[in-house]
Amino acid sequence: MKTIAYGLMFATFALAGCGTANTTPADSGTTAAADTGVTAPVDASTPVADAGSADAGPAYPAGPYGSRVGALFRPFTLQACNRDGADATWRFDGPDFWTSDLTVISIAAEWCVPCQMESSMLQAQIIDRYASQNVRFVQILVQNTDQTPISASHCNNWVNRFHLTSTPELMDPEFILQPFVPMTAFPGNIIVDRCGRILWREYGTTTGLTSIRTAIEDQLSHLQYPNCPAS
Repeated sequence: MKTIAYGLMFATFALAGCGTANTTPADSGTTAAADTGVTAPVDASTPVADAGSADAGPAYPAGPYGSRVGALFRPFTLQACNRDGADATWRFDGPDFWTSDLTVISIAAEWCVPCQMESSMLQAQIIDRYASQNVRFVQILVQNTDQTPISASHCNNWVNRFHLTSTPELMDPEFILQPFVPMTAFPGNIIVDRCGRILWREYGTTTGLTSIRTAIEDQLSHLQYPNCPAS
C-alpha cells in the first residue's frame, strides 16, 4: 500500500530488481540525500541540470531548486534518440513548457521490469489521454539492460518496442536526474507545473500508471495560476 506524494503519509515496500517504492513530502528548496530524511542544500554548480531562461515565455525561476514536493524543479537539457537535427536537443524550460499546465516526467531504465510495464501503457493511458488537457509528457532513459549508461541504439529499441514516437524519448547517460530515483528505485515519476513547482513524485512503484493518473486528475482539478514563484 502506498499513498500519493502530496499527502502527509507515505509507505515503503520492497521492489525486486528496481529498488524501493516511495513517495516524498514537501521541502523548501533542498535536495534529499537518497530521500532517507537527510537533506543537503542544493549546489547550483552541480550538473543536475541546465538552468537558464527559455527561448520564449517568462524567465524560468532561478531557484533554489530541490527534489521534494513543493520545491522548484531544476531544468535540464537532454538529447532525444527519436528526434533528428535541432529537434534532438530537448530543453525542459523550452517554449512548450510555458504553454503546458503540467509536465509529467517518467525516469526509466531498460532493465527495470516495472518501467517496461508502465511504458507499454503510456501512450494510451497518459500521452493520448491527457494531451487535450494541456499536459505534456516526457520519458527519460538512464541505463541499458546491463545497467551501463543508456545508448542511442538501446533508446531507439525502447521507442520501437513500446511505440513511443509522439513524444521525445530522452537519454540521461550521466544520470543527472538521480535525486528523483534514489537507490536506483526505478521508475521515477514526477509532475511539475508551469511555475516550475514539483507537485507530486514517486519512485519504485509497481502499481502501473494508476497513481500517476490519480495525481494528474487531482492536480488538473485545482490548478493554481498565475501565482508562480518569483524568478
